[in-house]
Amino acid sequence: MHRDKLTSEERMKALKLKKRPDRVPVIPHMEVYAARICNMTARDYYLNPQMAFEAQVWAKSLHQHDGGIGYGIPEKYAWDFGGEIEFPTSPNKFFPRVIKRPITCAADIEELKVPDIDNAPGSSRDLYHAKMCFEKGMGVGVSAGSPLSVVHCLTGSDLLMRWLIKEPGLVHRLLRIATDYLISIAERYVEEFGAENVKAGCSCPMECHAIMSPKTFEKFSLIYIKEIFEKFEHMGIDIKTVHLCGNHTKNLSYWKDEIKVHPRTLFTVGYEMDMEHLAKELGEEHMVGGNLRNTILQTGSPREVYEEAGRIVEKMKYIPGGFILTPDCNLSPITPAANVHAMIQAARDFGKYE
Repeated sequence: MHRDKLTSEERMKALKLKKRPDRVPVIPHMEVYAARICNMTARDYYLNPQMAFEAQVWAKSLHQHDGGIGYGIPEKYAWDFGGEIEFPTSPNKFFPRVIKRPITCAADIEELKVPDIDNAPGSSRDLYHAKMCFEKGMGVGVSAGSPLSVVHCLTGSDLLMRWLIKEPGLVHRLLRIATDYLISIAERYVEEFGAENVKAGCSCPMECHAIMSPKTFEKFSLIYIKEIFEKFEHMGIDIKTVHLCGNHTKNLSYWKDEIKVHPRTLFTVGYEMDMEHLAKELGEEHMVGGNLRNTILQTGSPREVYEEAGRIVEKMKYIPGGFILTPDCNLSPITPAANVHAMIQAARDFGKYE
């Protein structure tokens, strides 16, 4: 039986204060994995925030991880703006999918408006979940985008890629609406909970090099990401986490020099990025998290997971800014529970600080 010297809260607080905790923390990004181990369908999890909250609480109790109680509906942006999404019942453990996009042609943009957060089907469920967290004395989180991820949900990949080349003005119009939407959600959370109780995270899957060049990132995404960071700071909300999904190595200069990132921000990355290089580029003011492959978590044995996680921890545990072990992206819902345990056990065995 494990015997950690610190609680999860104490461990994370020490790391954020640039102190060495008892061991490397682990944030497994469980999402709908929690539904599966609680014998709950993905449909019930996503459509019922109360059930999702309970599943996350049970999963945290079981695995004793250092993350929070999260919730979010994939493709919710399409749903909020009038599109349609489907929640599969067979197989019943997988993610929702869009069956109708809100934007299929340029004319659709004319009718597009920022939705009412309290009545939008996705965001209203997020807000309900946040209220449960707040009532239990837990942290309240809100998304800071990226705006391009919102636009991708509205248009789908084919139309967005075509417009980035042939109709850049239309993309900018959608990015403007998406940015206003994300800011309006944050404003609603400040109204409901107070800025001091709200933290934010930013995720950038669409901005990776596999999808766009650094110049395209600069042309389409950078201005809106900078605006969100500035507006959130003005509201009193700290954007505490940034997830660079895919390879963003050539975009790091923008994050260092142009985007107003708070000290002690946690940057998490996938297997495509070199975390030692990332830590060197960002400097000791920021924490780095990653990047245990979901492929090995989903298909490997507990021993294989344990050994690979151990190698990552031993390589990264002494970086000056601090390190957190995480999967390279959200945990697959069909990950074996023993493999999640092996990841966390590796942090206990290899990640101790003397």
